[in-house]
Amino acid sequence: MSVTNLTNVVGNKRKEEVVAMLQTALARVEEGGATDVLIMLKADDMYTRYSTKMESVTEVIAQLEILKYDILRRMHE
Repeated sequence: MSVTNLTNVVGNKRKEEVVAMLQTALARVEEGGATDVLIMLKADDMYTRYSTKMESVTEVIAQLEILKYDILRRMHE
């Protein structure tokens, strides 16, 4: 499924937000700036994880902790 075809899957406003985010990520990959990828996708009330091979699990866990903090902070804004 291409990024543009994803617009047929999710709701209108959220769909636009998801597609814009994925297009930004894809542009960064095409620039050669990506070394690892971790995507958590929620569709049909189920979470699916997509990732490249993880060389440093400790680093990934640290990044997830930072992400968790950021999400909780934004919930209370």
